[in-house]
Amino acid sequence: MHRKHPISILVYNALYPHPTPQDPPSFSLHLSKNLVGEVRIETANFYGALDTTEARYPGLNYAYRPHRKRLGRFPHHKKLFEAFDKLGLTDSEIQGFCRWEGTLWARERYERDEGVKVQDTTGMEIQPWVDRRKTRLSQKNKCINVKTDIEVEISSVQSQSTASSTNPPISDDDSSASDVGESIGFALNERLLQAAAMRLQGHNVPMDAEWEQFLKEAQERGELNIPATQAALRNLGVAPSAPA
Repeated sequence: MHRKHPISILVYNALYPHPTPQDPPSFSLHLSKNLVGEVRIETANFYGALDTTEARYPGLNYAYRPHRKRLGRFPHHKKLFEAFDKLGLTDSEIQGFCRWEGTLWARERYERDEGVKVQDTTGMEIQPWVDRRKTRLSQKNKCINVKTDIEVEISSVQSQSTASSTNPPISDDDSSASDVGESIGFALNERLLQAAAMRLQGHNVPMDAEWEQFLKEAQERGELNIPATQAALRNLGVAPSAPA
């Protein structure tokens, strides 16, 4: 961009639109009185002692945002950057204008005259950022081991418990009670059959009326010839009658 007036005059008028007797009459005087002093303070704060080439030639770039942020903490540089933005200066215009101690222009001139390259150690201790979230997530997933067989075992145990509560095991008492019932039944049948046999032989033996009637009807029907009944009567010494 071609400007009608030198940038130094435009910047000075932006800094001092109504200069007073206390204000510097030109930008060059403002530079030597205010700006260079702030550059030296910032360099001393940033590097410490000025015992390295980098500290003597910090190469501050007034178009570079991180450098502008560092210098913008000082009042005169803060107003200078506001003037740059107000005037809409381009990066090349700013770098062409800022040619004084501590600037990028001073470092490049030193490198050209001495034939060396000043190493910029700013931020060297900061390692490149690596996204480790995927790695941590992958390791976390590897550590998770879901054992479904535990659930199966629990279900099996619960099923067994339910079956046990629904069908309780037969105890010794229940078994003995069943044996007693069966023994009582056999003894009763034997006594009834014995009484029936004695009645058939003509002995007057009292019997249950219903049981006596049942035996009579069974004898008439020939049902007393079943193997179990015949065997029982033979054991009692009674020969059952032949079927009709």
